[in-house]
Amino acid sequence: MSGKAKYGEKDAPISPYRTRKFWLYTCAFALLFGMTGAELGLVSDLLHEGGNNEANYPSAEFKHDLGILLFTCIASLLYIIGHAFISMGLNIFVNFVLAVFWGTGAGVLFHVSPFESFTCDKPSSTFNSNWAAYSDHCARVVAMQGLAWALWGLSIILMFGMLFHLVEFKARHNVSMYRV
Repeated sequence: MSGKAKYGEKDAPISPYRTRKFWLYTCAFALLFGMTGAELGLVSDLLHEGGNNEANYPSAEFKHDLGILLFTCIASLLYIIGHAFISMGLNIFVNFVLAVFWGTGAGVLFHVSPFESFTCDKPSSTFNSNWAAYSDHCARVVAMQGLAWALWGLSIILMFGMLFHLVEFKARHNVSMYRV
């Protein structure tokens, strides 16, 4: 029995794959996956080069921030895998937690790093002595910071988008208004 024979044309059920919400979530999670994977590659490369010795990094704060970003990347990837199997309320909470971690990682990186997009072509002598030896990683550090800020923003957008999805406002057609 076809959908039209069983239901009227207006009453036919809409496939969840044809809704705007489905495609917005699909695009958002694809973007989240791609940016998290890029951030994971940059962070793990710097951690692999530096090892576990703090002397191989410009500062201990920078090394520990790389650890925060690595944890957040792994947590984000695990969330992407399991987000469809948890409730909407828990999804909102996880996005809030991820936003806090992404914002913390990006903020600490912004605070400790002297690198900016327009300083990467400057000679290493223009930076502090502990960052001068690390100046060949300038582009990676700037890219990590930019991706972390973008992931913070995407987590905030997902959190509020899911909140608006959870709390849906509709006009009730079966309620009559009291007239004076």
